[in-house]
Amino acid sequence: MRVLYLFSGIRGGLVEKVKRGEDPGDGTWGMVRLPHFGIEAEHLELEHVLPDSAAKFIRRKVLGNYGAHIPFFFHFFRYDIIFTAGAFYSQLLFTLAQIIFRFKKPLWVMHDFNITGFLGNGTTIKQKLFRFITLRAGGIVTVGKEESERLKKLLPHLKERIEYIPFGVDISFFSPREGKEVERRILSVGVDPDRDWETLFNACEGLGVEVVAATRPRGSRDVTPPPFVTRKLFPLKELVDEYVRASIVVLPLDSSAGVNDAMGATALFEAMAMGKAIIATSTHTMRSYITHGENGLLVEEGNVEEMYSAIKKLLDDKELRDRLGHAARAYAVQNLDAEKLAGTLVNYFKKLVAEAH
Repeated sequence: MRVLYLFSGIRGGLVEKVKRGEDPGDGTWGMVRLPHFGIEAEHLELEHVLPDSAAKFIRRKVLGNYGAHIPFFFHFFRYDIIFTAGAFYSQLLFTLAQIIFRFKKPLWVMHDFNITGFLGNGTTIKQKLFRFITLRAGGIVTVGKEESERLKKLLPHLKERIEYIPFGVDISFFSPREGKEVERRILSVGVDPDRDWETLFNACEGLGVEVVAATRPRGSRDVTPPPFVTRKLFPLKELVDEYVRASIVVLPLDSSAGVNDAMGATALFEAMAMGKAIIATSTHTMRSYITHGENGLLVEEGNVEEMYSAIKKLLDDKELRDRLGHAARAYAVQNLDAEKLAGTLVNYFKKLVAEAH
């Protein structure tokens, strides 16, 4: 079996880091691990065939990230599965060709980060086109349990081809470091635009705690950090050190834009694998992994007072921090091992291909 990954962003640099042993490759959604199960897996991006400057121009000014793979269209038919969370313009072209020529290979499998959000109420042209391609997908992999159930109700004919499979985390790379002294500090990780920094910063006022925001220096929803906040984007190995030093990991999320239902999942998986006490905004994706009071704490979106209380509670109670951290690590080992989940993904792909024939 051959699987083609189409990423919305550029993954070439990440794949090279994996080859050099600098990154476990969790950001490839299992691609680098599928060969461990006898599956050929690779990705295509404009940067493979064009100078970076030309590829960047085409991405930004011509095709956009959702259409950046159209030049590879005829290459798609060398594969059994196409797996992507974007490439929607390519998927539209593929769907039209499939209707006309009735080919059975490859199967287009959508990796869901916001399918229900894009479907919306089905009134705009974009929503109708998105529904058109989604209805004809070969399968859907979701990152959250609630999203899986929503999609099964919205798309009953795809019910047996919708699977909840987290992309997971390398539980060896991200693991507790014995003998390391934990400091009185909070870590928050995330580079997507849906981090609710304002709520986090306001909730930490007066707590006398250092806050490290592991993110880009400036973002689309930029908030000027107060003096007790350090904002920096860390290389991966340095980020692990930041996890080790933190007594609490807080994931403040803002779902109001409705563009990323899976926001925060990567940071959550890493924090759980590191065995940290976690506070997260109660989005449906976070509820897929955190059971409040058992392996983390959930707080209402945008509620500064509730987040303040949760942070203060954990700062003042080492026993609770340790209990939540141990439970989070145990959950990650049992449910988020990227190698095991890659095997689950392989079995899912094999099932789809067998049913198609």
